[in-house]
Formats: sequence, C-alpha cells, structure tokens
Amino acid sequence: MTSFDFLTPIVTQSDVVTFSDDRVNLKKEKAQQYRDQVNNLRDHLDRYLREHPDLGISKMQLSGSLAKGTALSTIKDVDVAVYVNGEAPSDLDALLNWLAERLRKTYPQMPYGAIRVDGPCVVISFSGTGIDVDISPILDLNDENGYGYLWDPITRKKIKTSIPLHLKFIRKRKEKHPNHYAQVIRLLKWWAKQRAKDTQNFELRSFILELIVTKLADDGLDFSNYHIALEKVFAYIIKSGLKERIAFTDNYTSSALPKSRVHPVEIFDPVSAENNVADNISEYTRQQIVDAAEKALDAISYARNCQTKRDSIQCWQELMGASFNA
Repeated sequence: MTSFDFLTPIVTQSDVVTFSDDRVNLKKEKAQQYRDQVNNLRDHLDRYLREHPDLGISKMQLSGSLAKGTALSTIKDVDVAVYVNGEAPSDLDALLNWLAERLRKTYPQMPYGAIRVDGPCVVISFSGTGIDVDISPILDLNDENGYGYLWDPITRKKIKTSIPLHLKFIRKRKEKHPNHYAQVIRLLKWWAKQRAKDTQNFELRSFILELIVTKLADDGLDFSNYHIALEKVFAYIIKSGLKERIAFTDNYTSSALPKSRVHPVEIFDPVSAENNVADNISEYTRQQIVDAAEKALDAISYARNCQTKRDSIQCWQELMGASFNA
C-alpha cells in the first residue's frame, strides 16, 4: 500500500518558480528594454537642460516597480519622477499641463498627442519602442535625500516623499533576502490582480503589499519557501485584520507618527511619518481584503493536503488564476 506524504505538497516550490518565470515576472530582456528607454529619456533631458537651464526641470528618477525589481509581466508602462523647481504651478492640473508643454519643447519632432496628460501624470508614448513612460511631477525641495512633494496617484493628495529613499528601503530588504523577498511580492501582486478581476470593486495597492511583506521580513520571516511564505502573509492579514499599525524606523522615529488612530488601516510611508498610504481604505474595503486573504489561505493550505495533482492545481488556480499549471 502506498502511503501519502502530507508534508510534501504535490505542487512543489519548483512548480511555483516555473510559473513565476513563465507568467508572473517581467522578462529580463523586456526589463532592459524599458530601462534603456528611460536612460535615453534621461540623457535627452540632461542634454536639453544643459542648453536650457531655465526650463524649470531639475532632474528625473526611475521609480515604481521597475526600479524596485518587483514588476510583473503585465506591466504596460514605466514610472518616472521628474523634479520641478519653484517656478512650476502648485496646482496639480496646472502643473501637469505646464510639464507637458515643457516636455513637448524637448521633443519638437514628436506628434502633439504623443505627450499628453493622463490622470496624475504626463505620458510620453515612444512609437519606435512602443513604450509609454508615465512621468509624475515632484516639487523639488532641493534636499540631499531627494525629498519633494508628489501627488498620490490614487487619492491625488499632495504628499512629501523621497524616491531615492524608497528605493534604498526596498534594496536593504532585497539584500537581506536575495531573490525571494521580491518574488513573494510579485506573487502577491499577481494574486491581487486576479482578485481585481473576480471580486467587484476589489482594490489593493502594490505599495501596501510591499510594506506588509517588508514588515514580516523585518520580523524574521523566511521567504525561501513560497508556499509557506504566502501562507504566512495571508495568515498575518487575517490575524491582524489589517488593524495593526505598520510603520518603519529607517527614516524617522516612532515618536514622529500620529499619536491617535484616525483611519481603519494605518500603513505608513517608510520615508514620511505624515503619509498613511492606506488612508483611502474604508472599513468595507478592509474587510473585503481580509475576506480575500481567508479564501486564499484556505486554498493554499488545502493545496498542501490534496491527494491528487489535479486538485492541488485547482487550488493554486483559485489563488493565481487559470493560467497556473504544474
């Protein structure tokens, strides 16, 4: 009689790695293509700024998931921050139009519509590569740590932040957990994308997932086994109910945080104690995220104990979508 090993999941770590490489992760060659386009844009702006120092733009910085190394295969554009000086308008809509006009001056050969305002950013569409670059303006504070005022893409609130310190914050954890920390973030972002497809009004920002994973990393969670790591993340969301304040002391002391609780969920920007990045999460949305985590934990836990590969794969498909296979 053949005994069944309940400790070893049928869908293995290798299967999850293969799925990640095939479906979830941005391919290295594609990532390099995006980076090359941003480098070309930076070189172009640097040359123009040397000849036109009165343009009102001081510098640019690659930001977002590509800069952090957590980009998904589904990425459609590249995030870039452009620092603007005190001559720029302080109203967001006026600032975006101001920035678009100045970028058009640097690319006179481009069609007018190739540089356009879209949401809280200016988009440059490069027809040669087919790449869109989303440019977010930052009011430059001329701070050595890169602080400035940026408009949140979701809430459109003006917040003080630092792109260089964000990247340093993530890099510190990646160095402590090579490969696995970033991969778990990507898997969770992929899970959240599936929930956005099958759950009405579901919204969970990638930045919030990054900070939840980082909190667990700082608490000592080992990310090397993706099955267990995902279980631990979902279990934390369920146990805490997202009611536990999350903050980091890399760039400020805990005494700088608000003394009293204001929002249902409090997850603070690691470079600014003034910015609760979860302040747009309502009580309804908090409960919706917790419910989704409960379903995810049930699925991934059951996958460990399935006696057939078909059943185990179905559990992972509940978690990661129909494209999952092993």
